[in-house]
Amino acid sequence: MKKFIFVFSGPSGAGKTTLIKHVLKTFNGDVDISVSCTTRAARIGETDAVDYHFITKNKFEKFIGDGQFLEYTDCYGNQYGTLKSTVLDLLTHNKACILDVDYRGAKAVLHGDLSDADGSFKIQKIGILVLPPSIEALKQRLLNRRSETKESLNKRISESFNGESIAKYDHVIINDDISRSKKEVQNIVKLYLK
Repeated sequence: MKKFIFVFSGPSGAGKTTLIKHVLKTFNGDVDISVSCTTRAARIGETDAVDYHFITKNKFEKFIGDGQFLEYTDCYGNQYGTLKSTVLDLLTHNKACILDVDYRGAKAVLHGDLSDADGSFKIQKIGILVLPPSIEALKQRLLNRRSETKESLNKRISESFNGESIAKYDHVIINDDISRSKKEVQNIVKLYLK
């Protein structure tokens, strides 16, 4: 049996969270999202084990040392990582798993090794890059959030299109129209899950 990992990445403000939520709703029961670990503090409204697994830096470092992460990265002074065990557990119970990771995480997952311990299923990894129609559109989306300082806005924009860490993606969605982008991502996932 074949199982699928849909690896979503793209700059903050590109709309990937909206597209992921659409996929989860559309393919309810067949697809689930892997909840990542982070060392940052929970923000208002975030719930442990739903939004992230909020863990200490010591525990994160232990997971790295034990080889438990499929991918991990430092981002804006905090650490983020995807546990292999979480992904394999989701794949055992669903046809597919979604990962929401940055470019470096996508590169590690798409080009790294992950196999089922008992060989009962094969894993196919599909990279989906979500981009805004332009840098100016990205800047406006981030400004509309009203959560960025001038410094963090400039840093996010400059890191958004850093080609040296971009993985090879199977699909690229230019999110210039959310309705069209939802149909596009739905068709991509349906192509694999049919």
